[in-house]
Amino acid sequence: MKFIISMLLFMTLSFADDISYSFDVSNKTPYQNEAILLDANISQEDHSRVMFFKFNLKASKDYSFYQVDFKESDEYHDLKHQYKYLIYPKKVGKIAVEFELTKSLTDDEKVAYAISGDRDNIKDLVKKDIDVLLEPLELSVKPLPKGTELVGDFKLSYELDKTSTDAYDPVHLKVLLKGKGDIPTLSLLPKSKLYHLFTQEPKIKRLHHVKGTSSSAEWDYAISAKESFVLPKVTIKAFNPLSKKSYELVIPSQAIEVKPVAVESLVDGEDSPPKAKGDDWSWLGWLFSYVAVFVAGFLTPRDIVKRRWSKKNLLVVKDGVADAKTHKELLKVLLARNDINDKEAIRLLEESLYRGKKVSLAKIKAIVKPTDF
Repeated sequence: MKFIISMLLFMTLSFADDISYSFDVSNKTPYQNEAILLDANISQEDHSRVMFFKFNLKASKDYSFYQVDFKESDEYHDLKHQYKYLIYPKKVGKIAVEFELTKSLTDDEKVAYAISGDRDNIKDLVKKDIDVLLEPLELSVKPLPKGTELVGDFKLSYELDKTSTDAYDPVHLKVLLKGKGDIPTLSLLPKSKLYHLFTQEPKIKRLHHVKGTSSSAEWDYAISAKESFVLPKVTIKAFNPLSKKSYELVIPSQAIEVKPVAVESLVDGEDSPPKAKGDDWSWLGWLFSYVAVFVAGFLTPRDIVKRRWSKKNLLVVKDGVADAKTHKELLKVLLARNDINDKEAIRLLEESLYRGKKVSLAKIKAIVKPTDF
C-alpha cells in the first residue's frame, strides 16, 4: 500500500513541474486543541500557459481548520497564491493534515474567446482541470494535562444581581468567559432539586486571525427557589500551551437567602369554602330566604313590596351593609334587599368569593347605593 502511495506521489510530482508549492507550519508538535498557523504557497512555474488554482485542506475528524488570509498575484502567466490557515488538532499522537489542489490549464486564445462576448453573452472558458496529489503535513500532537476543559489564555468574570430574594422570585447570574483560544461546549451550573434553573444556549463569538482565535462566551441564568439555597462553586480547568501551565477559572459558591411569602399578602385569611366542621345546615335557611325573595320579586309589584316593609325591617337592611364583616355577609344583605342598583356590588362579591379575585370589602361597600323604598 505504501509503495502504491509513493508511486502515485512520485507520478504527481513528476507531472507537476509546471507548479511549485511549500507549506510552513508554526509548530509541528502542538498540544491537543492548540492553534497552529499554516502558511501555504503555490506558484506557477510554466509561464507559457494560463493557469488557475483551487486549493483547500481536506475535512477530517482529526483536526479543524479556518482560513484566515489569502493573497493572489494576478500577473498574467505568473500566478501565485498564498493561503494561511489556523489548524486545531483534535487527536493525540500522529496525525496527517491532507490537502486538495486542482490546477486548471488554458491558453491565450481560449481566454480571448471567452471574453469576446458582450455582458449578456459571456462564453465559458475552455480549460483542463487536473487534480494534484500533495504530500500530507504530519503533526505529532501532545496530550493535555488530565481534566483539562479549556485550552488557551482566558479570563472569567461573573455578576450576581442579589443574594436575598422572595420565594420563587429569581436571582440572575451573568457569566463571561473571554480570551485567546477556541471555546468548546462547556456546562457551568448543574441542575439541582434545591432550585429551579432557567437558562439558554450561551452566546459564543469567535474571531479567527493569523495570531490565533479571539473568543468569548456569555451565559445568562435565572435561579429561583422556595427556600434558601447555596449555588455550588464552579471550576473550569484550563491549560495555556504557550506557558505550558495549567490554571483554574473559578466562580465561588454563593449563599442565596430566600424569604418565605407572608400569609397576609394573600387575598384574604378566610377559607372559602370554609373548612369542614361537621354538618352545617344553616345554608338551607339562607337559601330558602333567597328563593322566597327572588320569587316575590316576580309575583309582587315593587311598590306593593315597599309598602309592606315595616320601618323596623328597613332599618335592619340598611344597617346590615355597614355591619357586614365579611364578603359573604354583605352578599346576603344585598340579595335580601333586591335592589337593581346593587348589581355591580354583587358581581364583585361573587368574583371575590368564588373566582379568587382580590377585591376589598371596604371598596365594595363604597359603591353600594342607599336603597330607595
